[in-house]
Amino acid sequence: MKRIIGIVLIVIAAISLLVSLSGLIQIWTMRQPVADAAVAGADLFAETLDTTSDALRVVSNSLQSASDIVTTIERTSLSVAQTMSTTRTTVGSFANLMGKDLPTSTDATRTALKSAQSSAVVVDRVLTTLSRIPLINIQYNPDVPLNVALGNVASSLDNLPPTFSAIEGNLNTTGNSLDQVVTDLNELPKTTQQVQRNIADAQKVVTRYQSEVDGLQKLIKPIKSSLAMALTAITLGLTFLVFWLGAIQVQVLLKGLELLRGGHNT
Repeated sequence: MKRIIGIVLIVIAAISLLVSLSGLIQIWTMRQPVADAAVAGADLFAETLDTTSDALRVVSNSLQSASDIVTTIERTSLSVAQTMSTTRTTVGSFANLMGKDLPTSTDATRTALKSAQSSAVVVDRVLTTLSRIPLINIQYNPDVPLNVALGNVASSLDNLPPTFSAIEGNLNTTGNSLDQVVTDLNELPKTTQQVQRNIADAQKVVTRYQSEVDGLQKLIKPIKSSLAMALTAITLGLTFLVFWLGAIQVQVLLKGLELLRGGHNT
């Protein structure tokens, strides 16, 4: 019975020693490729972090540019609104001028011309009569008598009030349009403020991610520098473990030989 147990222990120990020896060879054979792969992986991870950091920096700059543009739009819209508001006041003044002041002045001028036309009739008659007296050297024979000329001027003024009225209507329409434009421009900052809040939220996210990436970049540098040493230590540790297992297997082998000799003696 001891002989059988001894043979089994010897076989198991021999197989275990072969496996341990093979494992030891594999450990030292794979050490350099694993080290190279680990270094390559660390380099790739570092490059990925650098690329990510650059991308986050570009995004941050783009967000800042967008914020500056939105701020410019807001300031420009308020400035244009103020200018148009002033223009609206001027347009209203012109409309009032065309609708009230100028028609009143035109009516007054036309009334004065008609009054002067009545007086001009008398003047025309007097001058015509005097021009017929031989002793008085007065020549008065105009193509258009003075009263007719004044009447023509008064008649020509009749076309101005409708023109003034049309201009007043156009100015009022323009003024109303300007009012709507000014209202829209003053409402624009509400939209731009929401855009600015969204940009600020996005910038916070970018800043947080950038901080995390910076932390990983600081972490990967010492890992890269100590990676080879760590892999060497792991290899030595595994070698020691395999050696220890081999020592145990040698003891099992010796025990098997002892049992086998004991079986022969028996």
